[in-house]
Amino acid sequence: MNQPATMEQSPVKGANALLTLLIVLNILNMVDRNLISSFGPQITTELGLTDTQFGYLTGLLFVFFYAIMGLFVGRLADQMHRPRLIAAGLALWSLLTIYSGTAKNFLQIGVARMFIGVGEACLTPASMSMLSDSFPQRKRGLASGLYYLGLPLGAGASFIVAGVFGPKIGWRNCFYILGALGLLLLPLLLIWRDPQRGKFDAPAPVEEPAGGMMHSIKLVWGVSRRSPALAWAMIGAVFMHLPIGSAQFVQLWLVRERGFDAAEIAITYGSLFIVFGIIGSLIGGAMSDWYQTRYRGGRLRFFALYLLITTPLLLGYRFVSPDSPVFYIAMCVGFMNFLAFYGPVFGTVQDLTPAKLRGITTAVLLLMCNLVGLGLGAVVTGILSDVYSTAGAAQPLTYALLSVDVLGVFTIVSFFIGAYYWQKEKDAIAEDNSNKSG
Repeated sequence: MNQPATMEQSPVKGANALLTLLIVLNILNMVDRNLISSFGPQITTELGLTDTQFGYLTGLLFVFFYAIMGLFVGRLADQMHRPRLIAAGLALWSLLTIYSGTAKNFLQIGVARMFIGVGEACLTPASMSMLSDSFPQRKRGLASGLYYLGLPLGAGASFIVAGVFGPKIGWRNCFYILGALGLLLLPLLLIWRDPQRGKFDAPAPVEEPAGGMMHSIKLVWGVSRRSPALAWAMIGAVFMHLPIGSAQFVQLWLVRERGFDAAEIAITYGSLFIVFGIIGSLIGGAMSDWYQTRYRGGRLRFFALYLLITTPLLLGYRFVSPDSPVFYIAMCVGFMNFLAFYGPVFGTVQDLTPAKLRGITTAVLLLMCNLVGLGLGAVVTGILSDVYSTAGAAQPLTYALLSVDVLGVFTIVSFFIGAYYWQKEKDAIAEDNSNKSG
């Protein structure tokens, strides 16, 4: 577990401005990623898509290329000018978002989604690496949580766009406008200064990743073997992303099986997502930092306890009547859970990873979360929905979503195990330092 190299505990100059820029980019990224889900009822109807095809569009077709390319981008983030790397990705995903608006069938929109994933893969590995070089360890959980405000703001905004502008200008024009907005931010990234690497960290006890991609991955594997806390944090993150992947079908579920009007529920859902997603991000970031300074088990134990309290409500939510206040309470708790995750988990992963490997480690984590978690979560939900429908189930999407929700319970177990090892590693470091000073 890395320790600060100096007594300096203040963020670097310009850290807050950098964080603000990255939040804006993440908002744009999340709007772009989720707009297809927000327009799910309209797109599936106009293009004649099955639930399985929609699952591939929002799952594996996107995240396979996003995750695989993320490995290469993660390594590049450890070697090259990170703002310009993000600029290249932004240009690619913005142009392909514009192209998505012209799609006439599953193949055309599927190809666009694949390569949008390549562009969006550039953002988070480089962003998390820069934030770790801009904020001291004690503030990384909060910085990570604030960065991931882009998820509720972006995903929520995508539903609001679908509800407000969709009926007026259509889903295709919304894609055109979104792509153009991304292109307008390119000049700012091209002139932004890249932060100094490893400012707040002791020299890494591993060699630098200079021997190619497989060499870098082997180094990450070696770090995770030496740190079971890191390994279990990553495993828990994968399980957490299974129900997040299945959430791509929520708009379809609310319209088909809960009887909501598509435009009205999109606005309601998006607005609640923004408000309670932000609350979740702040709770996960700030409270996990607070918990780690006072109690054993660190941020991972905080989040495991948090999930242990809230998960039963989310499992019951699938069968609650939309007329009940409990339906909306559970929906809002779900938004909070999704976003409370990023601060404690990504903050812990950054703490446990040597500075020279943070980009590639973040990329490996994203590969696991997106390819296994989001990708399979969405695809399995779509397949199960079609299977349950063929079998005559009255509410096939409800049972498909619940099936994936149950798998997400293993997140709690993983984080409790990770917290146990995190504390052991911390105690071992303290004992070693005590022996050296004695």
